[in-house]
Amino acid sequence: MKSKTYYIKTYGCQANTADSGTIAGILEAVGFEPLAIPKFKTEKEELQYVMKNTDLFIINSCSVRQKSEDKVYGIGKVVKEAEEIYNQKPFIVLAGCMVGSVTGERQRYEFSQLKRKTPWVDLYMNPLQVSELPLLLKREGILGDWAKNRIKNIVGGVKDTSTHAFVNISQGCDNFCSFCVVPYARGREVSRPKEDIFRDVRRLVKKGATEITLCGQNVNSWGLSVKEKFHLRAGSDHKLPFASLLREIHDIPEIKKISFVSSNPFDFTKDLIETLKLPKIDNYVHIAVQSGNNDVLQRMNRRHTVEDFTDLINQIKKVKKNIEIGTDLIVGFPGETREQFMDTVQLVKKVKFSVCYIAMYSPRKGTYAEKTFDDDVPQKEKKYRHDLLTKVWLATKRKQPL
Repeated sequence: MKSKTYYIKTYGCQANTADSGTIAGILEAVGFEPLAIPKFKTEKEELQYVMKNTDLFIINSCSVRQKSEDKVYGIGKVVKEAEEIYNQKPFIVLAGCMVGSVTGERQRYEFSQLKRKTPWVDLYMNPLQVSELPLLLKREGILGDWAKNRIKNIVGGVKDTSTHAFVNISQGCDNFCSFCVVPYARGREVSRPKEDIFRDVRRLVKKGATEITLCGQNVNSWGLSVKEKFHLRAGSDHKLPFASLLREIHDIPEIKKISFVSSNPFDFTKDLIETLKLPKIDNYVHIAVQSGNNDVLQRMNRRHTVEDFTDLINQIKKVKKNIEIGTDLIVGFPGETREQFMDTVQLVKKVKFSVCYIAMYSPRKGTYAEKTFDDDVPQKEKKYRHDLLTKVWLATKRKQPL
């Protein structure tokens, strides 16, 4: 009997990549095999091949930018073409943050709106339902009763190369930056138990992993109560459970390198800064600043100032002189003037980021910014600011020592 195949298309952040790895492990435990596909020049060619050759197609979606959602909506055209040509399509599951945004207690907009735009989807699964996948597939007639007994020992994490793996240490976010969908899409912040994280790490080490990236919407607050995390400040003396977690993973002999994403500036304490000295900790750290102007940061509901951020970077560089710093920046946020934008340009010149993800603001339905502020910066101006900031960043990057 030929085994059924699955294919997972992942969009978005490393947390989604780790979730996709858990999904893959679950599917293989219940008898599915991954679809092997050749390399294609375009995503459309890849999707056309998947439509013809797989039994189960899972789309792990991202909702942070409209462009990310549009990519998912575009899959519908390929599905329609496949049905016309082959008179069939795989069973399609839409997972990830697009589904999280329309389900749960922090619903951003009506589920019916997503269903209208994706009539070709057979099953919807939000990020908190990953472990329930066999039961969901059983309900849809894809799996039998036996399947639920095959997944008791499935754990998370995924190897993306022969030696590197992602491990989620938390789910969700409670920060509610005014532009961000994550608190809605992934729900309240919940830290995974330390024993579960170490079980993942040990399993991955047995499979040959020597490099681990710990993932979360804000890894700094792992293990903290809601009250604790909202009292933290950058550079404070507060001891972090996350820093202790890093030290314990650092003690595993087989692990040679540890990275973590994502970190915010406002709770990057001295305790965490000190861990950067450890020899196995990656020489790259990503800390999202989002803007170089305090008024804009306040409207974004970020809990740091530009001064907090630059002081933090200075402290980090004292501990690890040649460390590389990455960040996220948004241009054209509601109310941002040209002068305020130039403050961001000056910050980029000053800090000399190794990596800069620069996005033009787009209102995300149901967020505080979308409901409260007018999207008053013209698209042409956003494009100008995006292009200028990119040029400035690239110019500073070229001047950095190799």
